[in-house]
Amino acid sequence: MALSERQIFDALSQMPFTNTTELASILVEPPATVHRSLTHLRREGLAGRVNHGTALLSTSLRYFLSAKGVKKAAKVLGYDSSSDYVRAYPMSKEWLTLLIRRMDAVSYIYRLAASLSRAAGGLRSRVEIFRRGRFDAAITLDDGRRFGVVRQGLALRRRSLFDRLRTIVEYDFTRRPEAILILTPTEWEKRLTARFCIDRSLQDCYVTAESREALEDRRRRLWQQTSFLVEGAYCSLETVASHKSYGGWASSTSSSRKRASIPDPERMVKSAPTFGLKPSEKRVLDLVTDHPMIPRKHLSRWLGVSEGRISRMMGSLIGEWGLVERYGQRGDTRYTLSDEGIRYVTHRDRAQLPTTRGIWSTALTIGQDGRRRHVGHRIDTWARQTKHADGVTWFLSKLADEARADPSSWLRWSVPTARSDRSFHWGEAAISPDAVGEIITGGLHIPFFFEYELRARHPRGVVARLRPYIRYYHHPDQPRNDLPPFPTTLFVVDRDDVEATYVRTAARMTLMSIPVLVSCIPVLLREGILGRSWHRLWHPDSRRLALSELDAYSWDSLRSRIVPVE
Repeated sequence: MALSERQIFDALSQMPFTNTTELASILVEPPATVHRSLTHLRREGLAGRVNHGTALLSTSLRYFLSAKGVKKAAKVLGYDSSSDYVRAYPMSKEWLTLLIRRMDAVSYIYRLAASLSRAAGGLRSRVEIFRRGRFDAAITLDDGRRFGVVRQGLALRRRSLFDRLRTIVEYDFTRRPEAILILTPTEWEKRLTARFCIDRSLQDCYVTAESREALEDRRRRLWQQTSFLVEGAYCSLETVASHKSYGGWASSTSSSRKRASIPDPERMVKSAPTFGLKPSEKRVLDLVTDHPMIPRKHLSRWLGVSEGRISRMMGSLIGEWGLVERYGQRGDTRYTLSDEGIRYVTHRDRAQLPTTRGIWSTALTIGQDGRRRHVGHRIDTWARQTKHADGVTWFLSKLADEARADPSSWLRWSVPTARSDRSFHWGEAAISPDAVGEIITGGLHIPFFFEYELRARHPRGVVARLRPYIRYYHHPDQPRNDLPPFPTTLFVVDRDDVEATYVRTAARMTLMSIPVLVSCIPVLLREGILGRSWHRLWHPDSRRLALSELDAYSWDSLRSRIVPVE
């Protein structure tokens, strides 16, 4: 049975740029029926389609109403003019501009709404994207249950996310959705966000790390719940969809919009980088966002492609779209976000432009001390600590490359220096590692903190660098809760004599019964990160071991020490 003309126009007006599969799931209609209706609209010139993919979702065709379709939709839906129609639906030039800028995030919300509809037993969904406020979107099922969606992209600081969640806590309970779905960029951010919600008594939140499985798989337990009844438990999308809401939430989006110009969707789509970029190019852009001024050879190794391939992808990102800037000479080429790239990730992740410029901008200014500095503090830090920043990206890119070459290994995720700090006492920064991540090797999950150390070369400095980790590992259950089953800390130094200093110093420290490994660059280059390259500081006299051999040890949380498996 075909969809009525009114149904298909209403659906494309409510949710511009959906694909056939998502629209079929949201409308609870067979995909073939939806495809026939969309094909008919395209044949009549009432709709267009455009390719769109992200680093998580493969490329698909997304449909939108054409300029001719906007006029037709106004008549079919009973409006006197196109102007009245675009005021009632998110179809004005202003709204389409916003949706196009956020299209990567919007596609995840559409995919989540489609999965919720299927998980809820075939109930129809309605998706509402918010221009501003606490929530990025709301998903409403046919029976009235509503789910507020909050998303943290790479450009949105953790502090900004927590500020939004605080306002939700303070908001009138009867005026917010009872169930809140939070999407974070990594497992690390997921656990910190879930703990924040629990500590602030923000009940009935479901937090997940953004992935295709979390958005589509209805049965895998990937959503961490913050209810006081099942605090920290993991549940599936089917469990989320069964959540009972009592309604009462007033939508924050006005049904009549003041600024509502008639759009030209075809022209807007052609000029939008979110549709012009391939998923691989967006993956490159994400790495450049996480690691500004990353060397081309590190980027090449991280992605497992040639430097020539990186140059060709950068031809699009730099030349065609102007999102990335190139620095350095041949042999030392680096990439970072341009001003246009900063605006792109800011709009995509609903962040604040002054804040993101203060992070990534390469423009020069005069500091309070009178010296010239970069506006972006991460660029300025890189300029002062170039060797250290290159050491961090070298290690992570080499680890990704080795894991890709080993069928039994996989670098699941990694977090850059800017988002890797961890504090467990109010006002006290416990540790500030250079990176956090998780590697799977030989079937063993190894979450890790990484420290690339260039300064601590003598025993006194070594003791000072290890002391924060001793305090951290002796905190009850904190390590296991942060990175289960328990995190390993990897110290890398530049010379073998410095490594020997770490080993000798650890042998004299009575509390060094914690999972800290050390190695040096010459050994890592020779043996590999996944090879037998690591000294155990809890057993300094032992031979080197590989990361996969850590399965011979377990973490005794009662005594805060690492012990052999019996």
